Amino acid sequence: MIKYYENFLKENLDILLQSELRSVKDWKSFDRNDSHMKEYYGDGKFINRLRQYLHSKACIEWIEKEFDIEGLVVDVYGTGEGVSLMESEDHLDPHIDFNWNERIKLYRAVNLTIYIGDVVGGEFTVWDEDMKIITFSQSPKHNSAILFQHSESNAHGVKPITEGERYAVRQFYYKSEAVCENAHQSLYWYNPQKQMPTNT
Repeated sequence: MIKYYENFLKENLDILLQSELRSVKDWKSFDRNDSHMKEYYGDGKFINRLRQYLHSKACIEWIEKEFDIEGLVVDVYGTGEGVSLMESEDHLDPHIDFNWNERIKLYRAVNLTIYIGDVVGGEFTVWDEDMKIITFSQSPKHNSAILFQHSESNAHGVKPITEGERYAVRQFYYKSEAVCENAHQSLYWYNPQKQMPTNT
């Protein structure tokens, strides 16, 4: 399921962020298979302000409510996240995202992408297992966002940009799928020899 939102960022953060991203000089070229775009993993005043919100309790609770999921967390190191820049003829071929974050030992659950800038083309597209298009959205609007759950069967990608520039801020949310067999709260004054009850 993909959810789409317009006017996502408030208090002119979209305009401030766009201006900051246009001043970035050290973009890294991303070329994989036939795909091409540029990426930036650095800091910035407004990038950091946005990250602070995306990592906040309020944002995580909102995402959990949107998909009826509990226990989402973020990787504060931002493994694989960052900002991408796509311009004329840039595109991203169908792919399935990495599903496991080795640094935090958690499974990828939800992806959030925020679009900054106006373009023609660049539609976010999802394919089924037979590589038939099952979702074909409109060109991303400035200050819009999509939220979607990780899938091991549905590839996604970005159609070629034909005009303009599109910045995309990527944020991932993770969840543990392991179950603790002996889960408990903090054990105060616990005496294992007497099996003394706790938290009473």
